[in-house]
Amino acid sequence: MVAFDDNGKIDILAGCTYIVLDESGAMHLKNERYFVIAGFITRELHKVTSSHKRVEEVVKQRKNIPINQKIELKSSHINDSQQALFLNELYSLSDVVPIAIVVDKENLKKFGASENVAYNFFVKTLLKYLFKCNIPILQTNQIELRVDNRNTSVKTLKDLETFLQWEFELMDLEVEVKYLDSKDNRDVQMADYVANLVWKKHNRPNEDLSRRVPQYYRTYISKFPFKLFGHNPSIKQLEEEKEKNLEELVVNS
Repeated sequence: MVAFDDNGKIDILAGCTYIVLDESGAMHLKNERYFVIAGFITRELHKVTSSHKRVEEVVKQRKNIPINQKIELKSSHINDSQQALFLNELYSLSDVVPIAIVVDKENLKKFGASENVAYNFFVKTLLKYLFKCNIPILQTNQIELRVDNRNTSVKTLKDLETFLQWEFELMDLEVEVKYLDSKDNRDVQMADYVANLVWKKHNRPNEDLSRRVPQYYRTYISKFPFKLFGHNPSIKQLEEEKEKNLEELVVNS
């Protein structure tokens, strides 16, 4: 719903902005270099869910799955052409902004933080990057962060929201975190496709799905650690950067 200010102009601060995230890969796996948290920003969540439903019916027909059968079509359960259908539908929505943070684990080997603390830190890093990009849809004072709950402990549920509220308090920004079961939430399933898309591009160039998504360039991608991302620096430089990253992570945990 469009809201107007006292001068009759559209009030871009009114209403809630939704940030939907999922992850691809794992921090502890050694056979993949990059870990990804990705998804999208929108104020029109219903458009995303409607788009997912339309494509899901097409994919179910191709896979000979009854339309009325409730099943989650995860990125790992469908082929590239089917996943591209979902992605191109999502990227075609003008009020959707695809986002991601890609973490180069080769430069994080000595991080002493737990995976939960690291996850919170990377989400915060992504949000700070997005605010620096001056994305119009983020000109808001209310954010609902919607996250897949499959890898989340009860303690972490409260930790992330508290962490983000404290971090953005000075911006007069209200942040609410909702942990959702992806099988019951089409928007989270869409975030899964974006995360897998970005993960494949960085970890498996031969399976790069972005070639099937012409508007992939619209994705805002934060890279961490920025200075060493994708490089194999000298041992001294690597150790200095790791110490700096570790200090920042501990301070912000």
